[in-house]
Amino acid sequence: MVKNSSFELQTSFKIDYAPSSIKKWRSSRTGLQVTLVDQESPIVNGYFAVGTEIMNDSGCPHTLEHLIFMGSKKYPYKGLLDTLGNLAFSVTNAWTATDQTVYTLTTAGWEGFRMLLPVYLDHLLYPTITDSACYTEVYHVDGDATDKGVVYSEMQGIENQSYFVEGLETQRALYEKSGYKSETGGLTKNLRTISHESIRKYHADNYRPDNLCIIVSGSVNENELLDVMTEFDSQLEPLPAIPNKRPFIDSEHDDPLFEPVYKTVEFPDEDESASEIQISWIGPDGRDIVMEEAVETLGKYFTDSAVSLFSKNFIEVEHSLATGSEFYSDSYYRTGMNLLFNNVPTSKADALPGKVFKLLRDHCDSAKLDLVRLRDLVERSRRKFVFSAEKSPDSMINMAIFEFTYGPADSSGLKDWLKTLHEYDTIAKWGINQWVDVYKKYFLDNNPCVVVAKPSSKLYSKLKEDNKKLIADRKSRLGEKGLKELVAKLEKAEAENNRPIPKQILDSFGRPDPSHIHFIHTTSVGAGLNKDIKNDLSSDVVKNILADTPENFPLYIHVENIESNFATIHLLFSSFEFEKKYLPYIQVFKNILLSLPIDNEDGTQISYEDVVKQLKRDTIDYSFGISFLGAYGELLDFKITIAVENYKKAIDWFYRIMFKTLFTKDRVLVALDKLVKSIPEIKRSGPTMLYSIINKTSFTDRSLRRAGDAYQQESFLRDLLMKVRDEDGFNSVKKILEDMRAQIFTLRNTRTVLILDSSKIADAVSSWEPFVERIKNGSAGLPLTDLPLTSKVLSPDGMEKRKKCVIITTPGSDSSYMSLETSIPFDYLCDDSFKIILGAEYLQCVEGPFWKAIRGTGLAYGANMSRNVETGKLAFSIYRGADVEKCFDAAKQLINDYASGVTPVDEKMRLGAISSVVNGLTNSQSNYFEAASMKVLDEILARRGPDYNGRLMKELTNISNEDLVHIFKKYFVNVFDPKHSICFISCNPVQGKSVAKHFKDAGYEVTVEQASVDENEEEEEGEESSESEVESKL
Repeated sequence: MVKNSSFELQTSFKIDYAPSSIKKWRSSRTGLQVTLVDQESPIVNGYFAVGTEIMNDSGCPHTLEHLIFMGSKKYPYKGLLDTLGNLAFSVTNAWTATDQTVYTLTTAGWEGFRMLLPVYLDHLLYPTITDSACYTEVYHVDGDATDKGVVYSEMQGIENQSYFVEGLETQRALYEKSGYKSETGGLTKNLRTISHESIRKYHADNYRPDNLCIIVSGSVNENELLDVMTEFDSQLEPLPAIPNKRPFIDSEHDDPLFEPVYKTVEFPDEDESASEIQISWIGPDGRDIVMEEAVETLGKYFTDSAVSLFSKNFIEVEHSLATGSEFYSDSYYRTGMNLLFNNVPTSKADALPGKVFKLLRDHCDSAKLDLVRLRDLVERSRRKFVFSAEKSPDSMINMAIFEFTYGPADSSGLKDWLKTLHEYDTIAKWGINQWVDVYKKYFLDNNPCVVVAKPSSKLYSKLKEDNKKLIADRKSRLGEKGLKELVAKLEKAEAENNRPIPKQILDSFGRPDPSHIHFIHTTSVGAGLNKDIKNDLSSDVVKNILADTPENFPLYIHVENIESNFATIHLLFSSFEFEKKYLPYIQVFKNILLSLPIDNEDGTQISYEDVVKQLKRDTIDYSFGISFLGAYGELLDFKITIAVENYKKAIDWFYRIMFKTLFTKDRVLVALDKLVKSIPEIKRSGPTMLYSIINKTSFTDRSLRRAGDAYQQESFLRDLLMKVRDEDGFNSVKKILEDMRAQIFTLRNTRTVLILDSSKIADAVSSWEPFVERIKNGSAGLPLTDLPLTSKVLSPDGMEKRKKCVIITTPGSDSSYMSLETSIPFDYLCDDSFKIILGAEYLQCVEGPFWKAIRGTGLAYGANMSRNVETGKLAFSIYRGADVEKCFDAAKQLINDYASGVTPVDEKMRLGAISSVVNGLTNSQSNYFEAASMKVLDEILARRGPDYNGRLMKELTNISNEDLVHIFKKYFVNVFDPKHSICFISCNPVQGKSVAKHFKDAGYEVTVEQASVDENEEEEEGEESSESEVESKL
């Protein structure tokens, strides 16, 4: 350690409930803070937090989040930080919250992190913030008179979304005195006029050493960390004689509202059937974590699961008033408390808040409040927190950021809030009267702000016309000459930004040794019907598990042995085993399976409410859904996570839910009602609608993922809802659901995956004997079912991937989304597959070709290239595009130039792409559970071998520049050639015609559909309008 360090240790302690220890230092010279969360991991994470309070909606905090990466005084080159990151197995990112901006550095190993840390900090405190960077990154007008800029495009994509509109209205109503009222991302109207000088001034005022905390987690060399920080700190200006104002702490604070506030706001959408409601309060002191946890527990009591107060009264009923409710808190100086109700029928939206408050008043009674459930919720929250803390340091990092922002100057808050779980211990002992007092104080006597956000087709049309007029007026004002000047101005700014980084600078940093990167290793064991694994019989773990396996055990068992106090069990089922005609019912089946009554073997029944309560009491988490980790979308995955002492309880739950649940009319009606009412919200999401048209076009009607698309099944679900209301109709649907259960849940169709510590569960396999005995049926002794490969359900279009361009116009989304796809081999291990991985990463990595040509010019927020071997595709995608036509043209030209040799492959960028792939691999396996899950994917599903990571790293290092050129020619140019590719686009109707024309001119056969209002929606609302009498607002 450097002698005479100005960093003084303020706190040091070991976490009682997780394998972590924490230390924090503060510089006596500058006030710079350093927090270390020491927890073993192959990943080292850095979170560099700046307190950022602002009293307006200019977006200064958000602009700096982007401009920091455009160069520093010491390193005045755009992208140098990210280029070095690519070479050092690192990736950078950042976010802007209401009260802080946090910059992140994620590195595979300490070596690369140590190298980048001082460079990153130099960018934070001494950025260049040039006019050219502000012009391209924040806002500019292009040669077509269209608004562009990376920050602008990002905000344009969310500014008219319902959640954004209601959230901003809530902030402004609750907070008048502090920066909590501000939209730190910046409103688009303000981003058009923000001055570059105001951004520089905001940086000078806020990006100070005493307003910066460096939080580091992972396997870190503590002495080297302090060496780096001491040397950097010695170059900074010392603290001023008069202390600087501390954001939010030294500001005026807002008290809870003097009187209730009720507001109605509109957001643009052609579908006016579904509204959103937000109810918010200013709650307890955010530093009082006991009261914070108590309020959080009450919020879960109101909203969490099918048995919550609001679910039972407003959601889990046939004519529901919403499809879901949610409680979340804002970790501010005083806690912000928020209730959300989703997909509220617009005809009932004004009445719902009154019903909510009446129910809250009626239930705030010691005779009605359920103390047992409150204690269950506290205990489950405790278990989930401990599980999370064991897996990852994220919870400690979040608290470290909060402590920096709001904690006492001596850093004592860190130990008070993190060392133990005393907040759970305290409220777990509360009696009913203490809960009633907190309930009454914060949810009834505390005045709320209620915001009802309603969709408006008039507002949609107005904004559409206003935008047309804005561009027309701009073109008229600028004329052809002015527009050409804008093109020249943008080109000049881009040229200034994209000055090449001198080779000697990059070379001076060197490159970390990849052999120093350590992956987490787990032990795989195959038992029972599992023949996929070659067991290592020299391993004691393997021997013990095999010794525990009953002879001729008729169940497929795969064990991933890890070190943990928790266990995760997956039961995987092929969807090909139930009849094709039942596929449209899969959404109902998967949505109700975990909230049904159970028929006990003694003839008694457990109500669905008690099933949910008991299931939550016994588990950490549970789910039943489509796909495994988002891959292999023709699988069904039933997952339960438990503490090891509840292992046998989990097995019993699997049995009872799979075979003893009852499909009752009321539960089926509730599930269908929620599904139908959720569709308007689905239609407002551009990305969701993009995936919907991909599913519809690329897969056959045998596909589970196509059947699981609510938008594609809208008419069927509406008809089914009407059918089930009739008794005969329900009985026929019940028979179908029973048949599905019988066909899915068989021994031969069950792949059991156990991720656990066998030293803590010695009978991990034999514990399944009772399960097997209870369900032995005709499938026992039959061969294991085949994996349901996605390639078997690809449609002709999904296989050929050529000629078509399918466009869906989505009125609720202002941004555009695109996917261009071409065919690649269905083979993870062929030579081309490894080259495709590297080629895609070369193009899409931060400060790579796509980044500079598309994101850097403000054409889109994200441009990516990815391969999917499961579906045999290589895809170019655009996220939050401002101009998908230009994105297509720019990417096509860029690929063609690489393939033809006009643009040579850069050696440093190739090495950076390799590092980026390795970082992604390591980051996706940063704890035992993630590493074990990836082993399951490698060995059972993809069947690419237990050492796929090692082979991939070896293959990547053998790929040359010439190999990349070859692969660009062979596959990548096809992505932009209509003879060899298929195109999918989701865009706003305003862009629909021009987008369609562009891709037709490019050679595609274009079809356009609109995510329009279903004519039955308004009829159904009309039928129920008699129930929508407006009540007292509060």
